[in-house]
Amino acid sequence: MLGRTRTMTVASGSEHTPHPDPARMGLSVGEGEEGSPVLWGRWDGRRLAAERIGVERILLAASPSGRRLPTVDTGRWSLALHRTQDGSVLRELDAQGTVPGHPGSTGEDRVHWDHDAAFVDEDTLIAGTSGCDARHGGARHWLVDARGMTLRGEISYPVPVSGPARPAGDGAWYTVSGDGALVRLWEPDRED
Repeated sequence: MLGRTRTMTVASGSEHTPHPDPARMGLSVGEGEEGSPVLWGRWDGRRLAAERIGVERILLAASPSGRRLPTVDTGRWSLALHRTQDGSVLRELDAQGTVPGHPGSTGEDRVHWDHDAAFVDEDTLIAGTSGCDARHGGARHWLVDARGMTLRGEISYPVPVSGPARPAGDGAWYTVSGDGALVRLWEPDRED
Protein backbone atom coordinates (compact mmCIF):
# COMPACT_ATOMS: atom_id res chain seq x y z
CA MET A 1 0.00 0.00 0.00
CA LEU A 2 1.39 3.39 -1.01
CA GLY A 3 -1.04 5.63 0.84
CA ARG A 4 -4.46 6.11 2.32
CA THR A 5 -6.77 9.04 2.89
CA ARG A 6 -10.06 9.73 4.60
CA THR A 7 -13.05 9.94 2.29
CA MET A 8 -15.69 10.67 4.93
CA THR A 9 -17.99 8.17 3.22
CA VAL A 10 -19.68 4.90 4.16
CA ALA A 11 -19.78 2.75 1.06
CA SER A 12 -22.19 0.00 0.19
CA GLY A 13 -20.33 -0.17 -3.13
CA SER A 14 -17.89 1.85 -5.19
CA GLU A 15 -16.41 2.01 -8.66
CA HIS A 16 -13.07 3.38 -9.80
CA THR A 17 -12.64 5.48 -12.94
CA PRO A 18 -9.12 5.62 -14.40
CA HIS A 19 -7.47 8.81 -15.64
CA PRO A 20 -4.80 9.13 -18.37
CA ASP A 21 -2.38 10.25 -15.63
CA PRO A 22 -1.83 7.12 -13.49
CA ALA A 23 -1.35 9.33 -10.41
CA ARG A 24 -5.05 10.29 -10.58
CA MET A 25 -8.19 8.23 -10.09
CA GLY A 26 -11.91 8.85 -9.71
CA LEU A 27 -14.17 7.03 -7.29
CA SER A 28 -17.97 6.88 -7.30
CA VAL A 29 -19.19 5.86 -3.86
CA GLY A 30 -22.61 4.31 -3.43
CA GLU A 31 -23.86 4.93 0.10
CA GLY A 32 -27.25 3.29 -0.36
CA GLU A 33 -29.99 5.64 0.78
CA GLU A 34 -27.50 8.15 2.14
CA GLY A 35 -26.00 9.51 -1.06
CA SER A 36 -23.53 9.01 -3.84
CA PRO A 37 -20.47 11.27 -3.68
CA VAL A 38 -17.85 11.41 -6.42
CA LEU A 39 -14.27 11.67 -5.22
CA TRP A 40 -11.20 12.63 -7.21
CA GLY A 41 -7.90 11.31 -5.91
CA ARG A 42 -4.31 12.26 -6.60
CA TRP A 43 -1.05 10.61 -5.60
CA ASP A 44 1.86 13.08 -5.54
CA GLY A 45 4.52 10.45 -4.83
CA ARG A 46 4.29 10.85 -1.05
CA ARG A 47 0.69 11.63 -0.16
CA LEU A 48 -2.74 10.52 -1.37
CA ALA A 49 -5.38 13.26 -1.42
CA ALA A 50 -9.06 13.04 -2.34
CA GLU A 51 -11.63 15.77 -2.84
CA ARG A 52 -15.35 15.70 -3.58
CA ILE A 53 -16.35 16.86 -7.03
CA GLY A 54 -20.01 15.98 -6.79
CA VAL A 55 -22.77 14.77 -4.52
CA GLU A 56 -25.60 12.51 -5.72
CA ARG A 57 -23.64 11.85 -8.93
CA ILE A 58 -21.92 8.89 -10.61
CA LEU A 59 -18.60 9.34 -12.40
CA LEU A 60 -18.70 7.83 -15.90
CA ALA A 61 -15.28 8.38 -17.53
CA ALA A 62 -12.35 10.74 -18.01
CA SER A 63 -11.67 12.51 -21.30
CA PRO A 64 -8.56 11.44 -23.27
CA SER A 65 -6.73 14.57 -22.08
CA GLY A 66 -7.98 14.02 -18.54
CA ARG A 67 -9.29 17.59 -18.33
CA ARG A 68 -13.01 16.73 -18.30
CA LEU A 69 -15.17 14.25 -16.42
CA PRO A 70 -18.75 13.29 -17.31
CA THR A 71 -21.15 12.35 -14.51
CA VAL A 72 -24.80 11.42 -14.29
CA ASP A 73 -27.07 12.21 -11.35
CA THR A 74 -28.33 9.23 -9.34
CA GLY A 75 -31.76 9.48 -11.02
CA ARG A 76 -29.92 9.38 -14.39
CA TRP A 77 -31.88 12.37 -15.70
CA SER A 78 -28.93 14.64 -16.51
CA LEU A 79 -25.41 14.19 -17.91
CA ALA A 80 -22.96 16.78 -16.60
CA LEU A 81 -19.46 17.62 -17.80
CA HIS A 82 -17.06 18.69 -15.04
CA ARG A 83 -13.66 20.36 -15.16
CA THR A 84 -11.20 17.93 -13.57
CA GLN A 85 -9.13 20.69 -12.03
CA ASP A 86 -11.82 21.94 -9.64
CA GLY A 87 -14.87 19.72 -10.23
CA SER A 88 -17.00 22.60 -11.48
CA VAL A 89 -19.87 21.79 -13.84
CA LEU A 90 -19.17 23.14 -17.33
CA ARG A 91 -22.39 22.03 -19.04
CA GLU A 92 -25.33 19.65 -18.62
CA LEU A 93 -27.61 17.66 -20.94
CA ASP A 94 -31.00 16.46 -19.71
CA ALA A 95 -32.32 13.27 -21.30
CA GLN A 96 -35.95 14.38 -21.06
CA GLY A 97 -36.77 16.76 -23.89
CA THR A 98 -33.51 15.97 -25.71
CA VAL A 99 -33.58 12.23 -26.37
CA PRO A 100 -36.69 11.02 -28.20
CA GLY A 101 -38.70 8.28 -26.52
CA HIS A 102 -38.09 4.72 -27.70
CA PRO A 103 -40.14 3.90 -30.82
CA GLY A 104 -41.77 1.02 -28.90
CA SER A 105 -42.74 3.21 -25.94
CA THR A 106 -46.30 4.28 -25.26
CA GLY A 107 -45.01 7.73 -24.32
CA GLU A 108 -45.57 7.28 -20.60
CA ASP A 109 -41.95 6.44 -19.77
CA ARG A 110 -39.41 9.07 -18.82
CA VAL A 111 -36.14 8.81 -20.76
CA HIS A 112 -32.98 8.54 -18.66
CA TRP A 113 -29.26 7.98 -19.21
CA ASP A 114 -27.27 4.85 -18.39
CA HIS A 115 -24.65 4.56 -15.63
CA ASP A 116 -21.94 4.19 -18.29
CA ALA A 117 -20.53 6.47 -21.01
CA ALA A 118 -17.34 6.64 -23.06
CA PHE A 119 -15.30 9.29 -24.81
CA VAL A 120 -14.86 8.62 -28.52
CA ASP A 121 -12.44 11.55 -28.66
CA GLU A 122 -11.84 14.70 -26.60
CA ASP A 123 -15.00 16.37 -27.90
CA THR A 124 -17.35 13.41 -28.39
CA LEU A 125 -19.09 11.24 -25.80
CA ILE A 126 -21.16 8.14 -26.38
CA ALA A 127 -23.97 7.77 -23.85
CA GLY A 128 -26.84 5.33 -23.78
CA THR A 129 -30.45 5.03 -22.74
CA SER A 130 -30.44 1.23 -22.65
CA GLY A 131 -31.86 1.03 -19.12
CA CYS A 132 -35.13 2.72 -20.06
CA ASP A 133 -35.12 1.24 -23.59
CA ALA A 134 -34.87 -2.42 -22.50
CA ARG A 135 -38.58 -3.07 -22.02
CA HIS A 136 -39.39 -1.64 -25.46
CA GLY A 137 -36.73 -3.28 -27.63
CA GLY A 138 -33.08 -2.75 -28.44
CA ALA A 139 -30.71 -0.45 -26.62
CA ARG A 140 -29.98 2.98 -28.05
CA HIS A 141 -26.69 4.85 -27.83
CA TRP A 142 -26.14 8.51 -28.64
CA LEU A 143 -23.25 10.67 -29.78
CA VAL A 144 -22.96 13.78 -27.61
CA ASP A 145 -20.91 16.84 -28.55
CA ALA A 146 -18.98 17.44 -25.31
CA ARG A 147 -18.10 21.03 -26.27
CA GLY A 148 -21.70 22.19 -25.92
CA MET A 149 -23.28 19.05 -24.42
CA THR A 150 -25.62 18.73 -27.38
CA LEU A 151 -27.01 15.57 -28.92
CA ARG A 152 -25.46 14.76 -32.33
CA GLY A 153 -27.67 11.76 -33.01
CA GLU A 154 -28.34 8.09 -32.50
CA ILE A 155 -25.68 5.51 -33.37
CA SER A 156 -26.72 3.04 -36.04
CA TYR A 157 -25.30 -0.44 -35.40
CA PRO A 158 -25.19 -3.23 -38.02
CA VAL A 159 -26.63 -5.66 -35.44
CA PRO A 160 -28.89 -5.17 -32.40
CA VAL A 161 -27.02 -4.30 -29.19
CA SER A 162 -27.95 -4.55 -25.54
CA GLY A 163 -26.83 -2.72 -22.45
CA PRO A 164 -24.73 0.39 -22.05
CA ALA A 165 -21.72 1.53 -24.06
CA ARG A 166 -18.56 1.14 -21.98
CA PRO A 167 -15.18 2.77 -22.64
CA ALA A 168 -12.51 0.64 -24.34
CA GLY A 169 -9.88 3.34 -24.95
CA ASP A 170 -8.47 4.92 -28.10
CA GLY A 171 -11.89 6.12 -29.27
CA ALA A 172 -13.51 2.69 -29.02
CA TRP A 173 -16.30 1.36 -26.83
CA TYR A 174 -17.75 -2.06 -26.18
CA THR A 175 -21.12 -3.64 -25.56
CA VAL A 176 -21.95 -6.98 -23.94
CA SER A 177 -24.69 -9.25 -25.27
CA GLY A 178 -27.77 -9.73 -23.11
CA ASP A 179 -26.66 -13.25 -22.12
CA GLY A 180 -23.12 -12.06 -21.32
CA ALA A 181 -21.55 -14.48 -23.81
CA LEU A 182 -20.40 -11.94 -26.42
CA VAL A 183 -18.43 -8.71 -26.19
CA ARG A 184 -18.47 -6.45 -29.24
CA LEU A 185 -15.88 -3.73 -29.77
CA TRP A 186 -17.00 -0.64 -31.72
CA GLU A 187 -15.43 2.46 -33.17
CA PRO A 188 -16.96 5.29 -35.18
CA ASP A 189 -16.88 5.27 -38.96
CA ARG A 190 -13.88 7.31 -40.06
CA GLU A 191 -14.20 9.53 -43.11
CA ASP A 192 -11.24 9.00 -45.46
